[in-house]
Amino acid sequence: MNPKSGGGKVGQYGLVERAEALGARVILLDLDTDPDPVALARQAVAEGADLLGVAGGDGTQALVAGVAAQHGLPFMVVTAGTRNHFAMDLGLDRDDPVSSLEALSDGVELRVDLGDISGRPFVNTASFGTYAHIVQNPDYRDAKAATALDQLPDLLVGDAGAALSAHTDEEVLEAPQAVLVSNNPYARADP
Repeated sequence: MNPKSGGGKVGQYGLVERAEALGARVILLDLDTDPDPVALARQAVAEGADLLGVAGGDGTQALVAGVAAQHGLPFMVVTAGTRNHFAMDLGLDRDDPVSSLEALSDGVELRVDLGDISGRPFVNTASFGTYAHIVQNPDYRDAKAATALDQLPDLLVGDAGAALSAHTDEEVLEAPQAVLVSNNPYARADP
């Protein structure tokens, strides 16, 4: 569980205590000393885990889901991230992370695709280019618009932006303004 994810949802909802009461062994991710959730997941598998789960955001979910898939283990999503797009896609209640723990005693198996880009797994979305650069800024979480507006000029016309190309089966797109690959309809929530 990532205690910093989602503004501290792990502590706010008592997820450690609740999961342990249901028989789970919980490992708290300390980004200062244990920044590698993959290593922790592999250690848990080596110690006999029969299920892996994550209370955290989509990035941490993806990394541990990759380990679960490698070992043929079930993977449990606990909605303790900031946005939890993957949890939303699964139909989980993002406002009630405690309800995610019901999977420990009464889980329902859903099989989903696990994506991979250059050896790094992703569960539902993968960002690259300008947007990915902006969301990695620590200021983005609390000031999305201001952070984007501050960084966009240099990213769009300066050398700070990544040079991107998209390769399909039949052609190469050099410097695309946007790329969307989707297996479901994509709709924006805002006007």
